[in-house]
Parts: sequence; C-alpha cells; structure tokens
Amino acid sequence: MRRAVVPAVVAAVVLMSGCGEDVPGCGWENRPKSFPVEGEKRQVRIRPSERHPGLAGREVTAALPPRPDRDAGPTAQALYDLRQKTLDMVGELGEVGPGRCEGGELALEVGATTRCTVTYEDVEVPWQVKITNAVPQGLGAPYGIDYQYTAQPLRTVVLAQEVYDWFAWEAGKNGPDSLSAPKEPRCDRLPEMFTAEPGRDTGYYCQSLSYSCTDGDYDFEWSDVAIRVDEEGSVRIGGGS
Repeated sequence: MRRAVVPAVVAAVVLMSGCGEDVPGCGWENRPKSFPVEGEKRQVRIRPSERHPGLAGREVTAALPPRPDRDAGPTAQALYDLRQKTLDMVGELGEVGPGRCEGGELALEVGATTRCTVTYEDVEVPWQVKITNAVPQGLGAPYGIDYQYTAQPLRTVVLAQEVYDWFAWEAGKNGPDSLSAPKEPRCDRLPEMFTAEPGRDTGYYCQSLSYSCTDGDYDFEWSDVAIRVDEEGSVRIGGGS
C-alpha cells in the first residue's frame, strides 16, 4: 500500500499492517529487534488463527428443540427463527429462551411490524419483525397463508471471545506469511459479554502494528480499528471480518 512518492534517489515507503513493498532494507523481516512504538498498546494479545469463527448451521439446529409445526401458527414459527438468528448472530452456543412478541402475537397485516424478544443467557435480544408478504396456500379455497417476514435486530449480545476470534482469523486466515495480515494484533480487554446497538461502534478497539520506512530507517505506531456491530448484528473489526 504505497502512501509516498518514491524519488529517483531515495527509496521511501509506508507499510500499513504488513502491506509489502519491494524496497531493499525496508521489509517487515528486516525490522529491528527492538524499537519504540507511538500510541497506546491495547491489553490483549491476539494469536493469529486459520480457524473461521462462528457456528455451523447444524450446530445451531442441534442446540434448539424441534421446529414447531405449521399448526403452531406464524408467531411460534417466527420466534423459533429468531432463536436461530440470535445464535447465528452471537456466534457461540448458549441458552436461548423461547421468546415473546408484544401483544402476544405477530401483527399479520402486510407492512405491519411487531417487536419480539428472545433471550441469550438471560440477556434480552429484541427484534423488529415486519410482515412483507402473505401467500395463500392451496388451490380454490385456501387452507392457510404463508407469511413472509424480515427480522431486524434492535440490540445484540457481543462476546469478548468472539471478537478476539474474529481478529485472530483476520490475522491468520491467509497464513503466517501473508503480507496483508495485521501485524502484532491486539485488542482491548473486553467485558466477557455485553450488549451493543446494530450499526454502531462499540467504543472498543483492536489494533495492529503499522510502520513506515525510508532507506532502512523505521518508524512504528499502533494503528487502531474500531470494533463495531453491523446492521445485521454481526461483529465487524474495522473493514474486515
């Protein structure tokens, strides 16, 4: 990632978090054994990993009771789906309560929204459920209606270990010698479990070691990236994950 013009005589290059340049004496492997670093060093060292975080679909299915049948009605079906979505979002198996919807049932008019809440390890996880379509089932006189909906998380649960695992994967997914991987990855010491609002930064950070080099003369600094939760409730670290 070039951030400076290279004059004809003096080789100048800026390397951010391991992006490589073919400049003699300025590669990551040529860095000094000890050096001063500008910025605050975050508390938790992250060990790069090639293991993708999160849960497989079969793990989520196995962790929940059987899906309610059609006779249970659309509200029971939606609440079951929200339990699945909550486990997917959190990324770690845990006790997910059966949940409830305001008013006891979904508002089933197309375009109507209902706030429904499930729990993860006794922490409330609210969702907004919106009916997008109602499709009659059967020929002639319909015997039922298939309700289609979207579910938007209003709050999510974030686990410290899941954040660490995501950044470890970001640092290790392309192998130990990847030039694009974060160098010396670290993160804030996070609460073991906390809630966050989708689409917002959490107020916590991870970081990697960035450096610039001119003719073998290095400068190092800690480069912070925000830990955030996207609109779907999934953890994101900077632009990665």
